Amino acid sequence: MTERRYAQPTMSFSFHYSESEDRIALQVPADAEATVLWLTRRMTAGLLSAIATLLARSSPNALRAPEHAAEILGFEHQNAVAVATGGQELRLQSSRLPKKLPLRLVEQVQLTALTNGCGRITLAAGDNSAILELTRDNLHLLYDQLLGLAKHARWHLELGEPWQASPATGDGLPRVTH
Repeated sequence: MTERRYAQPTMSFSFHYSESEDRIALQVPADAEATVLWLTRRMTAGLLSAIATLLARSSPNALRAPEHAAEILGFEHQNAVAVATGGQELRLQSSRLPKKLPLRLVEQVQLTALTNGCGRITLAAGDNSAILELTRDNLHLLYDQLLGLAKHARWHLELGEPWQASPATGDGLPRVTH
């Protein structure tokens, strides 16, 4: 099996929604050529659920106060996205993929919580795979971006709320007070 490893500071990747394929393409640049792996609607739903579970099970603050875990995780998610975007709403940008791409459908997704606080996502498609190591903040951002692409695609994924609604606001986001 050919395995390419993309680790934090040099790692970069992008997601693209293909309307004609009704799939999300993960494009990982490499030295010679980019690896493109395709996520179906079902695999995207599984990946989103797995990211939410990984974040919930590896949050030291949520584990210390399980009765407030939903609010803690909601605040962590809100903060990670706000810091990454400078407080601005993220906008999906249209982009183009090369016309001819091999059809490498992701068949297996594996997520692992690392001891350094990061998460490792392994996406396998036949003999090709991509390994992404992301900080907690970047996992939250990835979740947000994938969910945005799924909504853009009008997939109506039945994920439930990854972080239950806050009793203070009822909207899944904690009330921020100073």
